[in-house]
Amino acid sequence: MDQMVAMRAFVRVAQSGSFQKAAILEGLAQGTVSKRVSALEAHLGCALFRRTQRSISLTPQGEVYYDQCVFLLERVAAADAMIRTESQTPAGRILVSMSPVLSRLVLAPLIAEFVREYPRIEVSMALTEDHVDIVGEGVDLAVRARDLEDSSLIASRLSQNPLSLAAAPDYLKSAPKLTVPEDLTAHDCLTFARMKASQTWRFAQGRKKREVTVSGTLSADQGDTLVELAASGAGVVMMPEWVMRGALREGRLVKVLEEWQPPNIPLHLVYKGGDSVSLRIRLLVDFLKREVRRRDLLPR
Repeated sequence: MDQMVAMRAFVRVAQSGSFQKAAILEGLAQGTVSKRVSALEAHLGCALFRRTQRSISLTPQGEVYYDQCVFLLERVAAADAMIRTESQTPAGRILVSMSPVLSRLVLAPLIAEFVREYPRIEVSMALTEDHVDIVGEGVDLAVRARDLEDSSLIASRLSQNPLSLAAAPDYLKSAPKLTVPEDLTAHDCLTFARMKASQTWRFAQGRKKREVTVSGTLSADQGDTLVELAASGAGVVMMPEWVMRGALREGRLVKVLEEWQPPNIPLHLVYKGGDSVSLRIRLLVDFLKREVRRRDLLPR
């Protein structure tokens, strides 16, 4: 006997005053309802109803048991409703890793809007230029500009991310000529600190490929700092154009070597794959992609 099922049948009979009406309400055969109540009475060792040919009524034990059953079934229904609500209403914490400049210029205002729309979701932003170990460090979502190395991760493209070279007009007035990539070896080039790969700059012009090892006296671990150093006349910087947008618009930086194209490394929203991807992460990914494109915040 499933006691909860039998209790529901008992309560339905008590409320409707009839096995026949209870069966109709439950969508069951009358015999099925009767058997469930009889099994419950056998389990309890007492009669719950007084039965006559024309009516049924609760026994004293039935009245006590009825009150307890109603209380218990209401609690179960409330617990079911609460869990369903939790599963359908996004809630919980999301740890997001991204670069400081991407946060400041693009994503932080969008994430603020997202949590206003979903107030039960808490977003914690870990700002770093490093490519974190998503699985090992417990990161829920990361914004990356590189190829995936872990096949268990999902990468959803956020935007294109073309790089450009730029320098301050005053720097270029007194600097050596800069007409081909190889000329960069005579220039102060601003690179990311602690990232050896950032000292190798690659270019393409049609089928022509160039790779140049650059150097300089200044480096930094944040992209917007490198842009400000370049705008101050400290050297040449290679950076996504959206990072330099303000300085280019204001004339503090100008593009150089425009005939040679550095690589495009698209930005991806990266998260752990599998069936366990939570609703809140899916919502945040979809929200960021939609709003970035709708507002034209990053290159498409």
